[in-house]
Amino acid sequence: MKKLLLATSLVAMSSTAMAANTSVLLDTAVTDTLTVTAKYVTPIAVALDTSTIDFGDVWTDSLIDAEAVVATVTGEIGETFTYSVVTDGTLAQLSGDITGTTVGFVTSDTTQALNFEVDLDTSAATTAGSINEIITVQVVYDAIADTVIDGA
Repeated sequence: MKKLLLATSLVAMSSTAMAANTSVLLDTAVTDTLTVTAKYVTPIAVALDTSTIDFGDVWTDSLIDAEAVVATVTGEIGETFTYSVVTDGTLAQLSGDITGTTVGFVTSDTTQALNFEVDLDTSAATTAGSINEIITVQVVYDAIADTVIDGA
């Protein structure tokens, strides 16, 4: 998308210069080279295996086991990412790989497995019926390799 916008801007400037015909360079031979180095980035993908989660009926005095979840993160070799796993409520309890920074995709693998557990604080189960909580897995590239941020 950035490449397309850059090309559009150059065409607009070029056509404006030709239409106005005010440049002294239009009547002389000029050689100019524009070099664009592009880095294509593979978007990060996250797949969750939640097939084992089925707490069934839960009461305030229930004893339940934590259920394992595997988040498989797929990205680009040589890149690093930051991640977090959070819940929006008080019933779900998270443990394991729930936060990390600068986790890398090594030179031979483009996947990383984040293993965490979801448990329930059954003492918080006070409402009859279903209780819904949202657990969010956020994965973000730290930086893109071979790129430079220029704020000028």
